Amino acid sequence: MRRMAEASTPSPGRPRDAAIDACILDAALGELAAKGYAGFSLASVAAAAGTTRPAIYRRWKDRSALVVDAIAHLADVAPPVRTGRPFDDLVAELEHFRHCITTAAALPLAGLMLADDLDPAVRAQYHERVVAPRRERLRAILDAAVASGELPAHADLTVAGSFLTGSWYSFALAGNPVPDDWAQRVARLVWAACRAA
Repeated sequence: MRRMAEASTPSPGRPRDAAIDACILDAALGELAAKGYAGFSLASVAAAAGTTRPAIYRRWKDRSALVVDAIAHLADVAPPVRTGRPFDDLVAELEHFRHCITTAAALPLAGLMLADDLDPAVRAQYHERVVAPRRERLRAILDAAVASGELPAHADLTVAGSFLTGSWYSFALAGNPVPDDWAQRVARLVWAACRAA
């Protein structure tokens, strides 16, 4: 189900059209996937969405705000359904992360969020809508594994959680291709480390 972008403030006058919002978000994802963040432009998004730049600016104040909304929109679509099998749920969540970060070519955005000159409101929104929900789901899976006895109660889940998606960024920063079975391998390694601890 498509959702309206929550970041923008509607202008006075006519009510916003949810269909236009959804078209813009889908177009933004397509532009990110095709051109990456560096080549991303509001003019191209407007053309792909069949709308205008003023229509985008009525909804988002700049391209960073639109990109955050687009990635959050993608991450909100069909997150994995918990099966009650924590290891399988962890692999599914990591596969979902992989899908989101590659489909939207979103890796450069993570670096942008660390920039000193970034609008703090955009950074806060990125954390609230993209980072925090994923961390909460990952931590809930690890907690479920402890509750079921699959992982020991003394396992350092805080550090373990940081290894999960963090390993993707490590591959990217080193310029190395991410293995096809990345999600399985990361889950197995974290599982083994938690048990050994």
